[in-house]
Amino acid sequence: MFFKMVMNDFYRKKIVTLTVFVFITLAVLLAATATNNIANLVQSMSELKEHADPADIAQMHSGEYHQAEIDQFIEKQQENIAMQETMVLLNVDGSHIHVDNNETMAGTIQDISFVVQNKKFDFILNLDNEKLDVREGQVAVPIYFMEQYDLQLGDTITIENDRYQKEFVISDYARDYEMNSSLTSSKRFVINQLDYDEMLENQAGELEYLIEFKLKENGDSQGVQTAYIEAGLPANGPIIEGKIFTMFNAMSDMAVAVVIIFISILLIVIASLCIRLTFLATIDEDLREIGVMKAIGIPKKDIKKVYLNKYRVMSLAAGMIGYLLSFIAVNLLNGNMRLYISSDLSGNLKYILSLIAPLLVYFIIVTYCQQVLKRIDKISAVEALRRDSMERGKNRKYRFPLQKNKFFSTNIYMGLRDVWVRFKLYRLLLFIFTVCTFIIILPLNIFNTMNSPEFSTYMGIGKYDMRIDLRRTDNITEEFKKLQEDLQKDSDIEKYAAYITSSYQVKNAEGSWDYINIETGDFSVFPLNYLEGDSPEGEGEISLSYANASKDRLNKKVGEEVVVRVAGKEKTLKVTGIYQDITNGGKTAKADTSLGINEEAVLWYVVSMNVAQGVDINEKMDYYQKAYGSAQVNDIEEYTQQTLGHLIDQMSTVVIIGIFIALCIVVLITALFIRMLLSKDMSQLAIMRGLGLTLKQVEHQYLAGTLMVLIVGILLGAVASVYLGELLVSLVMSFMGAAKIEFVLIGWQTWILCPLVLIVIVGMTISICSKRAKEDDLSVVLRS
Repeated sequence: MFFKMVMNDFYRKKIVTLTVFVFITLAVLLAATATNNIANLVQSMSELKEHADPADIAQMHSGEYHQAEIDQFIEKQQENIAMQETMVLLNVDGSHIHVDNNETMAGTIQDISFVVQNKKFDFILNLDNEKLDVREGQVAVPIYFMEQYDLQLGDTITIENDRYQKEFVISDYARDYEMNSSLTSSKRFVINQLDYDEMLENQAGELEYLIEFKLKENGDSQGVQTAYIEAGLPANGPIIEGKIFTMFNAMSDMAVAVVIIFISILLIVIASLCIRLTFLATIDEDLREIGVMKAIGIPKKDIKKVYLNKYRVMSLAAGMIGYLLSFIAVNLLNGNMRLYISSDLSGNLKYILSLIAPLLVYFIIVTYCQQVLKRIDKISAVEALRRDSMERGKNRKYRFPLQKNKFFSTNIYMGLRDVWVRFKLYRLLLFIFTVCTFIIILPLNIFNTMNSPEFSTYMGIGKYDMRIDLRRTDNITEEFKKLQEDLQKDSDIEKYAAYITSSYQVKNAEGSWDYINIETGDFSVFPLNYLEGDSPEGEGEISLSYANASKDRLNKKVGEEVVVRVAGKEKTLKVTGIYQDITNGGKTAKADTSLGINEEAVLWYVVSMNVAQGVDINEKMDYYQKAYGSAQVNDIEEYTQQTLGHLIDQMSTVVIIGIFIALCIVVLITALFIRMLLSKDMSQLAIMRGLGLTLKQVEHQYLAGTLMVLIVGILLGAVASVYLGELLVSLVMSFMGAAKIEFVLIGWQTWILCPLVLIVIVGMTISICSKRAKEDDLSVVLRS
């Protein structure tokens, strides 16, 4: 009998049932997709790490090198170090690498190295996660460059300089665990040993060394690094721990997953509210049926089953559909993962973890239904038959009488009055409109911020028009001086600043020595936005990145002192400021030129500049690129795009998903809410129509009240997306070195386009739903 009643209810309320069904499916779909994506990321990262077997500690070094010194160090650290391997990198300037159509890689911000596959660990893989085995005359190109220059298998690249020229055929794409991410500043091309020896013999590039250590299971990573520094071993370059490689590889996909999970949580909350809204409408419509069932002696428990079983069946069906659809939808998010981490995402973990979403949604809905159904306990048979249970015990107060209206038309006034009188009913709609606006605008703000030149302030650099990075060559010091002289004479350059980054030893919180990259120069020309304090402007001053100043690093605050070793002497520097930096693991520092340059450990030279008003930046970039062939010339927007391109692309997908989800929620909730109001107001509507009001006039009343709630919800959602959104994003980004994100807002998107789209969609939904009043027989309603 109860099954038949449930089926009859399905048929009787097809539109409402279908609407709630779609909504639950959507909630499960999004939650399962996010879980699926995380499961894929965990499993694929584990697989990639297993096959690549990356180093636990990697030390870059340029300059004189003796392997015998490293071997002696390993003998003393046998309790910590399991294996050691040194990869010799042959660095080639991008301007010397030609791709099809005679295009070069001169514009890349990456350091390009040609290498031979390692023998012990840190293997570079193909797209099947198998160790690359490259034949003579062939090359495996990093995925990063495959995307950037649209390189295909079978295409050729040519290395050409004054001493060497050779054409290579692209045989594979290189998946490099340690240097996959665009956030790492180096990329490795894999070639055959014979080709490598030929390049080395002809001095086709500059030598650099990647000194790598694989630790034993309980090896002390920090202890090895400290011992390495104290031993005075080759360290002209950054030192990176293995966990940084993992973070860089997972960052773009994890950032997307975090946003999707946050939206999923909001969806689950809204799903519960949606069920409540439906129940209120359903119980209100079925008051007489409930009264009859109670009058003939059917237990309250059995009456509840009639409603509860419907939503149990619906939740199970919607959960399964959402679960299955998630395996299709996840393909919208894991394109980057398939390319950079694992082409095969067929592991079993995702099938198990993704079940959490439908089970959780089912549990929430059933539990919430049981709570809402407690209202039936309070409904007596007599009250139900009189259709007055929802308002029982309350004296109606006719506030805001119509005759006092002096500003609005009658229908608009009645709609606004209804919101005020029944605000407890409308506050649910207000909350959902606020959340939907938040879901739309937050991802949009994140995308616009990352895609803006302003984001450079979170990369440890000031805001300027263009920058020139000088690559390490034999005459780099002379070129650096000549470049500054040329800029001084160039009337098209409004201002410029030169910076030199070197590796120094710094005393950490435990009193031992670590390496730190310190950039020296005049930081007042293109100032950073500091979290605390200001830039170093005089002798004995230094500013630290947020990551370096944190408790697990140097543990310093503004005004405290840092001890740095320069040319064998210790210097005490005062911390003047703390800034944000998500590059190089976020562990950088800036000091006045009085600190002195660590000549043996110079990492890179950079010159930043602004062009004069009216000067074409692209033309000026082309001029300096031709004048300094080995240099890398970029505007700040291109630099940001190359560094964060993958994350920006991923976030654009999230923006589209967020807009689609939010608009679906708005339509579904508005439709359910208007249906509930029409059910509750059936008698009043019949009276109004009996007095001569047209359907259009009734529609205008509901439209006025709902749109007022929508406008307030849009304002609250937009404000929350800025202030609360900045807080949430800053919390996540603090793990990457940026603890205070300020959104770049595009006004016409936030305050015009988004509100206009929501208003149009809500208006159309109300118009369609209001037509239901036309179907009711006035005589039947009035007699009831």
